[in-house]
Amino acid sequence: MITPEELDPGLLTMFTQEVRERASEMENAVLAIEASGDADRKRHLQEQLLRVAHSLKGAAGLLQVRGVETICHWMEEILSIAANVGLVLERSRLDLLLSAADAIRDAANLLESGEIPSPAHGQDVVEKLKAVATAGCDDGLKEAHHHPPMAEPGIAIRATDTDGSMRVSAARLDALLYRSGEMLTFNAVMRRHAEQASSLREEARKMRAPGSDPTGQVASVEGGLRQLAAFLRQDVRLMQSAVTALDEEIRLARTQPFAEACKGLGRIVRDVAAASGKRAELEISGGELEVDRSIVSALQDSLRHLVRNAVAHGIQTPEERRTAGRPEKGRILVSAAMRGNRMEVRVEDDGRGLNLALLSAATGESTHGKQAEADILRRVFEPGVSTSATVTSLSGRGIGLDIVKRNVEKLRGAIDVSQVPTGGAAFTLTLPLTLATVRVLEVLAGGHVFTIDTTSVQRVIRIDRGDFTLIEGRNFVRTPAGPMPFVDVSLWLRLQPNRSPASETTPAVVVDSPSGSTAVLVDEITGEQELLARSLGPRLANVRRYSGGMVLPDGRIALLLNVAALAEAAAEVRPRNEVVARRSVAAARRKVLVVDDSKYVRTLVKLILEGAGYDVTMATDGTEALKQLRDHGADVVVADVDMPSMNGFELTRAIRQSDRFTGTPVVLVTGRESLEDKVKGLRAGANAYLRKDQFDAHDFLETMRQVV
Repeated sequence: MITPEELDPGLLTMFTQEVRERASEMENAVLAIEASGDADRKRHLQEQLLRVAHSLKGAAGLLQVRGVETICHWMEEILSIAANVGLVLERSRLDLLLSAADAIRDAANLLESGEIPSPAHGQDVVEKLKAVATAGCDDGLKEAHHHPPMAEPGIAIRATDTDGSMRVSAARLDALLYRSGEMLTFNAVMRRHAEQASSLREEARKMRAPGSDPTGQVASVEGGLRQLAAFLRQDVRLMQSAVTALDEEIRLARTQPFAEACKGLGRIVRDVAAASGKRAELEISGGELEVDRSIVSALQDSLRHLVRNAVAHGIQTPEERRTAGRPEKGRILVSAAMRGNRMEVRVEDDGRGLNLALLSAATGESTHGKQAEADILRRVFEPGVSTSATVTSLSGRGIGLDIVKRNVEKLRGAIDVSQVPTGGAAFTLTLPLTLATVRVLEVLAGGHVFTIDTTSVQRVIRIDRGDFTLIEGRNFVRTPAGPMPFVDVSLWLRLQPNRSPASETTPAVVVDSPSGSTAVLVDEITGEQELLARSLGPRLANVRRYSGGMVLPDGRIALLLNVAALAEAAAEVRPRNEVVARRSVAAARRKVLVVDDSKYVRTLVKLILEGAGYDVTMATDGTEALKQLRDHGADVVVADVDMPSMNGFELTRAIRQSDRFTGTPVVLVTGRESLEDKVKGLRAGANAYLRKDQFDAHDFLETMRQVV
């Protein structure tokens, strides 16, 4: 067992924080499973809990905290059995999992006090977990039955390994202080200019006074304005230089060497190799590359999974390598390099490579042709698909690479996998250099503005109407570089394309993706600029089509499209007329009032409704909605429940008590999930009650059609 003195203090602090947070996530997940009355929801939460246990087990194994690792292993065994047969856990087994979470929290307390939990930590719980896992499906599991949904607390799954703090050198802080001092000097400069402008305005006012002779005053005012304009131009240049320098210093303060993301990987290679009877070494290239700190921290989990997989799946035993005429010790290379304005991280091993036959059997797809092989390789990122023929304590459950893909996409990146010609497999992560600001291409689709990260853009083209074609059930466009899959953003988002039927060409943005180039059809390309990227928040965290949102200079909100999701949509097999058709949507121009205190939710609902042909107005709470309803009217009201001033239930009752609007349909779209809240909403007079966690645009529009 490792001792506290042998551990890097920073690594121990990070691990202690992780154990504590993972224990809380486990407890919340178990309680949510217990509270849920819906079998599908229970299974989904069990899968989430399985991922949490899997991630913590890997981290505990890295630091040789065997007590925590063992508890997580047997939790994983029980949850995997349940997942494989599609069953849900009984109350007694949930109590046992809660006890396991308590034991893990006790381990966090020991770590915080500077003591490493012993390998026998939580032995009583381990024995009970082992007994349940050994009993399998015959004990503690029950068949899933569907029940009306009850209260289901949301489970937040942590994606990073850091606690939000960061170290900045004294020299860097001094530079930031100097730059901020420069900015403060402009406060006095601007105040002086404002006083000069006020003086000139006063002179101009005197010129309009009765009996004044403005002849001399006009020249004085003109001279003052010329001088003020010259000073402003000079100060704008100086301010721009100071702002640029401050921005650069802040960016540098946020960077860390890529080697920080690779901490602990060497021990993973050593321990996993020893546990599986193999020999392997780790090589890191590009560790000095400076990377945004948020990317470094978010990469740690992903690199752990990939390196662990490389040893467990790829590297052969010394005997197998000798027989193949290769060195007994396998090699794993983790490298980082700049590729234009993107960073490319590659995890490569010199092992056996991915087993295409096994993947083909797991996915039920043919391996004929290079494209088919590439498609099958990418299926390793899907939940439940594993490259291991057997389940061990290290691998075989098919969940690690699914976690990696989701984490990479949260960073606005993409991941691809390939076979190394000389033997082995390579995973390539393409990531932005920073998460704060993004250089984007602005496009219009369905009458709304969206953005695409320019680091993914190859070029902009126009596609002739006759260039659309169908190849093996997939939609392509013919280009000088050859056939290219495409996706129409308007139709993909269920919006009405805003293009002239007489137009012979369609603008398209060609983007890079793991599967190759993809043409993204839009209505218009309006420009390019650098914008601040913002999170869509926890409510929309699982809306995979968007990577974030941003506010344009004119105040409009633009959603950042997920290039990986666009490429996957283009690769889908479906009838050609479903994509190429340019039918107009014959929807009545009904007026809808959307009420929600979240700007992002209001905007998303507005996009869906306007794409279906509705006229949309918006309000931020029930009080404002009632005022708009009285002043301008509406055919339908779509409202959230939890809002300040007047909530959705109160708004619905007020509408029903109004003589003028008593018959106006009301649709409540809310994050509240209990049956009691649904009944309360319907009793208040709502025509429909939709849950945000189960929100589907098609079902929403069908509900709108029915209530109208």
